[in-house]
Amino acid sequence: MPALHDTAQASVSASLTQAILHAAGRLGLERQALLSACGLGESQLADPDARVPFTAQEALWCALSARLQHPEPGLLLGCNLTPGPFSVLNYLLQSSATLGDALNAAQRYQRLVGEGGELRVEQQHDRLVLLYSPLHPQHPATRMRVLAMMACWVRMMAPLLDDFRLLGVQFRHAAPSDLAPYQSVFACPLRFAAADYAIALPRALGDAPLIPANPPLQQLLRQHAEALLARLPSASLSARVIGLLGEQLAHGEPDRAQLARALHLSERTLQRRLAEEGCNYQQLLADTRRQLAERYLREGRLPAAEIALLLGYSEPSVFFRAFRQWTGLTPGEYRAQQASDA
Repeated sequence: MPALHDTAQASVSASLTQAILHAAGRLGLERQALLSACGLGESQLADPDARVPFTAQEALWCALSARLQHPEPGLLLGCNLTPGPFSVLNYLLQSSATLGDALNAAQRYQRLVGEGGELRVEQQHDRLVLLYSPLHPQHPATRMRVLAMMACWVRMMAPLLDDFRLLGVQFRHAAPSDLAPYQSVFACPLRFAAADYAIALPRALGDAPLIPANPPLQQLLRQHAEALLARLPSASLSARVIGLLGEQLAHGEPDRAQLARALHLSERTLQRRLAEEGCNYQQLLADTRRQLAERYLREGRLPAAEIALLLGYSEPSVFFRAFRQWTGLTPGEYRAQQASDA
């Protein structure tokens, strides 16, 4: 996971901004007044995959805090936040096989939602702990936006599991005089003035199957998520190429000229700039195919012939030869080995 983005480049998704505005509307706030307060226009939010400056969303949170009459406006808004219709990441999490898989995806693709902080997942004894380090922790908007996010996480996770429960929640700020809003949302032991914001779950929940799991859909969503991740302004050129390759592979052998055009570069400039990052197109293509192949074989039940098609090979035999060169194993042997190690 890259370091926190404390720069003017930090951005958040338009889809998240839309979700926040929809929640504010449900609470009776006027949309246009909020947009004016943070300097955003409707045209900037029309594409759900577009990005808006993180500073603009901080201004939006400040405007919300000033308008919502509640002891903890972040908790109130978080309980009304429904990102499902707006977030590729939310669909990806819900389609995961287990909670552990969903949390791994959340770490991998968190920047698709926003670059306002870093989510980490750690196993601590009998606990699975979600830790969050916010960008600009002292900013007036941070407390509200992080509380909204934590409340939303709990509301999103609870319906996905048969035995969802929290072991504890902690916050960076000091304990408020009124704990009722916190107890209503989290219903577990609370700790304040902590080093990080965190949510603790029973460790066994990591292996718990999710009710709406849909592995084939998740594989398609992962490819789309990789492409979106590659297009973030802060992504390196090699990361952007990998993302675009992942998107193109499902449609056959990638076209380097087409990929260069998608990056607004000539083929020669693409080659030169990749060389400056210490790699080349063919290497990135092979690495992307290998990583996807290993993930498909490890996580899913697709036949090797179908995986070959997803990796852009016209013939399964070409994929089998390439996979043996990468690993020394056939796809079937690799899958059996992974199953025995699990």
